[in-house]
Amino acid sequence: MIVTLFAICLPLSHSYTFVDPASLEPQLNTYFGNEFIGSSFSYLQYHYPDIVRMKSIGGTPYGNEIFTVTITKNVSHWEDHNRPSVKYVGNMHGNEIRGRGLLMKLAYYLATQYNADSEVQRLVDSTIFHLIPSINPDGFNNAVPSCSGVTGRYTSDGTDMNRDFPNHWTIGTKMKFATETLLLMEHAKTITPVLGISFHDGALVTNYPWDGQPGLYTGQYAKSPDDDLFISLAKTYSYNHAAMYDVSQQCNGDSFADGITNGNKWYKVFNGMQDWNYVDNDCFEVTIELGCCKYPSDAQTTFSSVWSDNFNSVFAFTALAHQTVRGTVMTLDGTPLLGATISVEGIEKGVHVRHENGYYWRPLRSGVYTITATKTGYFPLIRRNVAVTAGETTVVNFILISRNQVTTGAGCQCA
Repeated sequence: MIVTLFAICLPLSHSYTFVDPASLEPQLNTYFGNEFIGSSFSYLQYHYPDIVRMKSIGGTPYGNEIFTVTITKNVSHWEDHNRPSVKYVGNMHGNEIRGRGLLMKLAYYLATQYNADSEVQRLVDSTIFHLIPSINPDGFNNAVPSCSGVTGRYTSDGTDMNRDFPNHWTIGTKMKFATETLLLMEHAKTITPVLGISFHDGALVTNYPWDGQPGLYTGQYAKSPDDDLFISLAKTYSYNHAAMYDVSQQCNGDSFADGITNGNKWYKVFNGMQDWNYVDNDCFEVTIELGCCKYPSDAQTTFSSVWSDNFNSVFAFTALAHQTVRGTVMTLDGTPLLGATISVEGIEKGVHVRHENGYYWRPLRSGVYTITATKTGYFPLIRRNVAVTAGETTVVNFILISRNQVTTGAGCQCA
């Protein structure tokens, strides 16, 4: 048995000083265009080069760049850091606009408050933020203020991006994808996110997997292997929101208990992004609906309130990226074992070593677990009685022995 185990305390309860970044950049309270996203990220990178790095993940059919920003300590080497990543995206549907404003303000806040607020500095030093305010800029350019319309919802080729991802079920599999979808999938696979959020509009609720399951009708509960964890993630966001948890403040006709819903229970969707991220990318993602009216006419009020309403939620949710079992999976000579699987007894869904340095992250609720590392051609290693405590990261490093290195008396390594 070769394994190391220890815990790092990262308290979930923080107190961040509320600042509206629009006080520094008034255009954040306007319906800014795609050029502003790019120029803003360039500005932040120039003034905060140690923690901000921007890039385009590619261009749309209409020539708009999809800009992303990475924010963390020593950002020029973020790929080498053993820190959990979060991936937050907005504006998948071009006429659903609150996520654009929220994520732009989050980028400004993290950068400008890094040296002013020790709690912000601590979070940025220990977390890798990947933010994409608009993954459908073509759609946004076609959108017009309307609470319930569909103008601008789709990409320039008419694709609904949240019906455009590979499906792990045996039905509904797609063979052709929109340019924006392909770019986002490629990007997601390079950043190994632990948690994710896709921000939408049209309701006030946090939605979690499964979005769709064969054999079930809309209105039936589709339970994923990590159902308890997803409920905890969803409630964390909802109960830290200014109003989401309160049924009386939800949209007309909605009555989401605790401000959360199982996707299929609400309405059935195949080829959605959150299910794809969970299955194919080991990213525990939820979809958050930020408001009843998709594209209000008053930008000042809309973007001021979306920041204040979601301020505590975003940070409370992000903190859960640290309530994980994490570590490395290596060979005896220290070679990272890419593709190794980390399995938790009683949970059918495993996560995989996707980082070139052999890092893995496995979010879990508080409890005691049996965790196994496996890789084809190697003996499995089991670690029992692994305790996960609220607000703490438990580190378990595995070293797997090749079956070719042992000829007799070998078997499962247990601890």
